[in-house]
Amino acid sequence: MTTADQDEPTQMAMPTITEMYTTAQSSLAELFRTLSDQDWATPVPCNPGWTVRDVLSHVAGVADDVCNDRTEGAPGEEWTASQVERGRALSVVELLDRWDGQAEAAGNTFEVAGDIRGPFDCHAHEHDVRQALNRPGNRETLIVEMAGSGLAHGFRTPFPMVIELNDGRVANGGVADGGAGVRLRDMSTFELFRSRLGRRSPAQVRAYNWEGSEENIETLIVGWSMFGPAEIDIVE
Repeated sequence: MTTADQDEPTQMAMPTITEMYTTAQSSLAELFRTLSDQDWATPVPCNPGWTVRDVLSHVAGVADDVCNDRTEGAPGEEWTASQVERGRALSVVELLDRWDGQAEAAGNTFEVAGDIRGPFDCHAHEHDVRQALNRPGNRETLIVEMAGSGLAHGFRTPFPMVIELNDGRVANGGVADGGAGVRLRDMSTFELFRSRLGRRSPAQVRAYNWEGSEENIETLIVGWSMFGPAEIDIVE
């Protein structure tokens, strides 16, 4: 990613995957410890069919599975569903205490595997919970910056793709000599983090500040979310 008047990539200190995961874990665990019984029962629109309590079962279950080498089928629906089901047998306090105790070991496992998805998934779920409870915050984090700026790249479209971030940086992708391209203006790293990980509906993505042919824009919208788009508009 470059600024408008600078061709060299922006350099930033790179934490370890372990550090990113333990930071994401402690942040979400801290939020969880502030919740009421009513909060725990709240449905989470970003995770259809789950309550806030189910999100805890999932994120704590990921660490437990990783630490106990139960990763067959990851990160599929059956794998995550088993975490939610097992979590129902434990209290919130038990789940949080176990998760705290396993966080560093889980982070080390992600580190060895070079798997950045662990910290990204954990932090994404923090914002899923915040959205469900109407408690926005903690958006200017290193994970949001790394994930958001990273997800601005990697487009393999047969036409040029340019994303202009609202801080002045510009990301280029697609085939540079592929004719008329698409430009997306006024994007934030947080919006990229949320939308490309499936927390926005196609209608919301379509409403972004696009410039280009309708056909090319629609091609991008169809493949925008890495895990499929949200079924409903997610407002946060």
